[in-house]
Amino acid sequence: MSWGLFWGGWSALIPAVKSDLALTDEQLGLALFAVPIAAVPAMLLTGRLAQRLAQHTLPAVTAAFAVGCLLVGLASSRWTFTAALLLVGVASGGIEVALNATLAAREARDGVRLFNKVHAATPLAMVGAAAGVGLARSLGVSPRVLLTVIAVLVALSAVLAIDRRPWQDAAPVPDGGSPGRISRPLVLVGAVGAVVLLMENSVEQWGAIHLAQQLAAGPFLAACGPAVYMTGLAVGRILAQWQGERFDDGTLVRVGGALGGIGLAVAAAGWNVPWTLTGYALAGIGLAPVVPGLLGAVGRAVGPDRRSRTISAVTTVAYAGFLASPPLVGVLAGGLGLPTALGLVALGGVLVVTGAHAVRLLPVPVPDPDPTGEETRS
Repeated sequence: MSWGLFWGGWSALIPAVKSDLALTDEQLGLALFAVPIAAVPAMLLTGRLAQRLAQHTLPAVTAAFAVGCLLVGLASSRWTFTAALLLVGVASGGIEVALNATLAAREARDGVRLFNKVHAATPLAMVGAAAGVGLARSLGVSPRVLLTVIAVLVALSAVLAIDRRPWQDAAPVPDGGSPGRISRPLVLVGAVGAVVLLMENSVEQWGAIHLAQQLAAGPFLAACGPAVYMTGLAVGRILAQWQGERFDDGTLVRVGGALGGIGLAVAAAGWNVPWTLTGYALAGIGLAPVVPGLLGAVGRAVGPDRRSRTISAVTTVAYAGFLASPPLVGVLAGGLGLPTALGLVALGGVLVVTGAHAVRLLPVPVPDPDPTGEETRS
């Protein structure tokens, strides 16, 4: 949720921050690029960190994220702003991996499914933060004050993330793999996740522009595009948490990919505003359980001694789709038009459906050792 609090409100704060620091478009773009530049190596390193810190990893990186949020608000020059964004990128990437590693470990330890429930909180936090920050800005609240409030809330979430119960001790790896290597099935799972995140980010970055340019939607209706999509993500993950255990992971991925592709295709057709918003909502509901389902399957398929590093590697591979989405859609839109570009992105649903078989290639889940002597259900 702390991740969503910052990034949900950040888009509404960028124009004011740009003005306050007197940044040109080029300077702002280069500064913002610091986030992915820092996030990718941090994601890889956090897997190793989690092997050592275990349940303490998530509170630690979340606390660092709180500091980064605060420093962004306190930045007084282009260079301090960029340095603060580097810390935000490191901590943001770290949270992605630490959260997923924590969920996988707690699922194995406690015998419950957590991925969809916890991941549902992120889009809800983003929608709430975007609305709250937008309202506060309309009332004249400064970016510095808002980022300070966000930093305090993130710091509070770091405290709430403290878990005094240890993760399970290391056990033999069921597939005999080396802890330092990622197998072909895991790469395929990460690639499917990358396609999903490419589809997701295309809506978050281009959905409002599509409504405004193609359907002449006003600012409010245009903003509803990403908002209804993120609401769909939350609803879909809540539904998957509620009824998901009735279906295997591969089925959830296939159905989710199909619904996501259909929803994006309907939205890309752009018949009118209601149909486009309906398409975005359907895409959100469909794609919602795919990435959490993939990560949950990976967490159950590897032993405790490999879990954190494996989750780190798969998350990093999937994150490539998130990074590639804005420039890819931009290039396609420049040559073919935005509706066609979004239509091509919708075809990613076919790749997700086809790639669902990668889940079946994962090692057969083996229960973690239970220190009490009783078998833990995973």
